Amino acid sequence: MKRIVIATLAMVTLCGAAFAQRHIEFRWHGIYVAGDASVGFNINRSVDELTEFGDTLTAFIPSVSVGYSFRKEAAVGIGFSYVADGSGAYTQLPVYAELRSHFTRAQLTPYGVMQVGYSLPLGTSSVADPVSVKIEEGGLYFGLEAGVRYALTRHIGIAGHAGYRLLQANKVHRRDVAGHSLLETPANLHMITFGATLYFSN
Repeated sequence: MKRIVIATLAMVTLCGAAFAQRHIEFRWHGIYVAGDASVGFNINRSVDELTEFGDTLTAFIPSVSVGYSFRKEAAVGIGFSYVADGSGAYTQLPVYAELRSHFTRAQLTPYGVMQVGYSLPLGTSSVADPVSVKIEEGGLYFGLEAGVRYALTRHIGIAGHAGYRLLQANKVHRRDVAGHSLLETPANLHMITFGATLYFSN
């Protein structure tokens, strides 16, 4: 019995030592690059925010951010996204500054991101008879994101996240099939997002 207990303790100690050796701390100080792929769902519900798209508008949102991490909980950067909705009417290019924070130095750590910038319309339009819709003037872009990052190596990490994005279109122009102007109105697109990120650090 004594031998079994000693052998068990020895195995636990060896496993603990092996686990400690496998622990990876992601390099948190220096330049970082984050490549993100998300899917966004529009959650508009009020009439003045174009509810005819509220239940159907989804968008694929790839993003790239580059910045500098001063501490594990303090990184600043710049980036851009491409918001590609299926109809084409609300395709935009948000350009932003971001604040990124990782809460621990563990291999698996929660993190948060805040982004503020301007969303540029790309001039695409949706022709869904009898009305075409086009953003003539963009507006404020604001994003919040919360997730968990896992360090694969000292310089490469992967993450999953959920978030919120506001994309403001200060001027949305509608025309009928004959080209007659129907309405010019602002639109605020409120989107919830889910996605994955690939991290690189120098």
